[in-house]
Amino acid sequence: MTHEMEESVKIREQAKFDKERLEIEEKALEKAKRELELELKDAKNEAQEYRKNQEELRKKVLEANEQTRILKLKDEDREIEMQKIIAQEREKSTEEITKKERLKSDLEKRELQIQLESMRKALEAANKKGRSKSQQLQGEALELELQHLLAVSFPHDETTEVGKGISGADIRQIVKSPKGYPCGTILWESKRTAEWSEKWIDKLKTDQRAENANLAVMVSINLPKDAPDGFINRGDDIWICSYALVVPVAVALRKILLDAGFQKALALNRGEKKEVLYSYITSTEFIQPVKTVVEAYKEIFDQIAKERVAYEKMWKQRESQAQRIITSMASIVGSIQGKIGASALQIKELDLLESGQSESG
Repeated sequence: MTHEMEESVKIREQAKFDKERLEIEEKALEKAKRELELELKDAKNEAQEYRKNQEELRKKVLEANEQTRILKLKDEDREIEMQKIIAQEREKSTEEITKKERLKSDLEKRELQIQLESMRKALEAANKKGRSKSQQLQGEALELELQHLLAVSFPHDETTEVGKGISGADIRQIVKSPKGYPCGTILWESKRTAEWSEKWIDKLKTDQRAENANLAVMVSINLPKDAPDGFINRGDDIWICSYALVVPVAVALRKILLDAGFQKALALNRGEKKEVLYSYITSTEFIQPVKTVVEAYKEIFDQIAKERVAYEKMWKQRESQAQRIITSMASIVGSIQGKIGASALQIKELDLLESGQSESG
């Protein structure tokens, strides 16, 4: 009986030992399992983050390519539109339309070129944040186009840009007679902001006095409420106009300075230089030529705008008709492929069209 009791005790002790060992092994196995799961989860998260970064970088590259393609398509569409308008407008109206459309195209090109260059640098440095057009870049583009327009329209004048970082207006135009004699100076200030500010006028007057300029013009995309016709005179030889009226306003102001220069030459020996210039600029004879030229230009511009609306409506209708035709053709081809097989009627252009529609959707 003693022997049997000892064996029974040994068996119970062995069972208890085996149970404790099994519990220890299970706990160790569970701990190892949790650690392995954490390692796998960390590795999965790292892989997902890497794929996400790669996908964002790829999207940036695709956006840059898409903007380049859109710019090319816009240029092509704009060229077609200009050719149709030029074929139907009078010579003078055509010249004004060409200038306006070329200005719009050049501004968009300059802005997009600057933006694409900034985006390319950001992609090379793996910068995930896109760069939008800044107000400063837009202003610089408008200033460059304004200087180019004045230089081309009046090649005999001396048109210079006020250097960056120097206080003053944007452009200085020294009006010269056909023989090359200086007759006066016009200061040009360009603004391309969302709202008009009256503070600009005081600054322009200060710049005018500092430059000793005869006249000063503020060219702004957004005009004050008292300039419904696109231009207005604020006194003290200060003019405000839209970009579309730059050339006619410049023509009128140049005529004033050229006539004043002629009168100045006649009165040189009579000591009436200041009196002649001041009386001429402040007279009705000074204001009326400007208003006449600008109003005539505005009438032509309004007529062109109405005709453009009519053409755009007609082109929109034709575009809708063409879209219905191609959609119907794609439906027919898809029906045939569904009945015969996907290999039937393989039309690459329809595949590209469907792909483009799905991406845009």
